[in-house]
Amino acid sequence: MPFDILTRTVLQHYTTNLPPTEDVWYGPWTTILTTSTQGYIVTPQRRLPDDPKSHIPDFIIEVVKMFTAPLTFRCVLIVKIKNSQHWEYGIPALQRQLNRQTDAAFAGTAHSKVYWIRAIGPHWRYGEKEDDGQDVRPLIDWHHTTHDQASFDDLQTLARLVEAL
Repeated sequence: MPFDILTRTVLQHYTTNLPPTEDVWYGPWTTILTTSTQGYIVTPQRRLPDDPKSHIPDFIIEVVKMFTAPLTFRCVLIVKIKNSQHWEYGIPALQRQLNRQTDAAFAGTAHSKVYWIRAIGPHWRYGEKEDDGQDVRPLIDWHHTTHDQASFDDLQTLARLVEAL
């Protein structure tokens, strides 16, 4: 079952009408994450100091798994969002920032593995990072639209991977 009509319409609009700021992507991605990860909490992640080599603003969303007795939270997914105008030259900076954020997650509540999504406008991909000092590793090629069936299917695959953690 694909995304609901409202989510698809908004994503398609921002794909064809590039927005002036990245904040328009926050709502659709929050909707995608909350509908794809039932039983998890979707929250903004603490920000790290800006990378002095990158002046590209970013927004980070964390998906955490909740455990009871005692109540604890574990980071399982990190999402980094940038605006369309940063495609394609922003990929190296995004990778550096994602490495820093995943390392911070391991220093916090993440265990031996965390998944991630990189999004630059309608372009996105996901992958994993293990707590082994290596860089993040992509698991799929870049999608160049977010609202199609292939994106929906890959996000469902990612949701199953996250659920297995």
